[in-house]
Amino acid sequence: MPFDKSAADVLFLKGKYESAAQMYLEGAREGEEIAAFNYGYCLLHGYGVEADADAAKSFFSFARDMEGGESCYNLAILYLEGNGVEKNYRTAIRYMTDAADMGCVEAMLYLGMVYTTGYILSPEITSISMIPFHKSEIRTENIHLITGDSVLADIDEEARFTTVRADARRAFEYFSEAAHSDPTYVENLVAKGKYLYAKCYIDGMGTDPKRETGLRLMLAAGKSGSDDAVAFLAENGITEKLLLEWKKDKKTRN
Repeated sequence: MPFDKSAADVLFLKGKYESAAQMYLEGAREGEEIAAFNYGYCLLHGYGVEADADAAKSFFSFARDMEGGESCYNLAILYLEGNGVEKNYRTAIRYMTDAADMGCVEAMLYLGMVYTTGYILSPEITSISMIPFHKSEIRTENIHLITGDSVLADIDEEARFTTVRADARRAFEYFSEAAHSDPTYVENLVAKGKYLYAKCYIDGMGTDPKRETGLRLMLAAGKSGSDDAVAFLAENGITEKLLLEWKKDKKTRN
């Protein structure tokens, strides 16, 4: 019988993890990438099967060309953490780049911060579920990459600083991609991208400084749900009315 993703998802969502995992495994054996990814997710977190990060890596690798970049993102996390594989930051960045290229907003934001700092950070979101999104908050929780915090061991300090070089232009491009991504399922993450994209224009990071453009983008980020953007606007006394007044004054002067 061909793999029935909907039936497997229903079983998973009902908490019948063993049955769902078995169906995903059978689908993976049939060559279904989404089934392989979901079975890898079960293996990674121990849903219906014994947790096995090394085996999960194999299934994520099979599905690494899956549209959306979710498999590549999870592979990147495994290599960042040394979970089931030997820790390798260069390999992690390669998979993270592939994930971003395939549309993964988490990867775009992560790489934007890495190229801002020239430093390998530890992302707050450590995996992405696809069953279909049994814990949607995993993809919509607020992340704190802008702070530059990292919880990786100090023993890795040199490697974290030497794996990539800071590149403001690349950071700007990743934040731009995140800001212009489809917000379905990832509305808060896209809002974070809009905030960081606006900051680039305000601070002149990776692009020519354009404060008015940045402030308009900041307003859009606030309307999209970015708490950081709302706080920035409040701290600087910026309102939509004020920007409209500036625009009128500019036209009058010209």
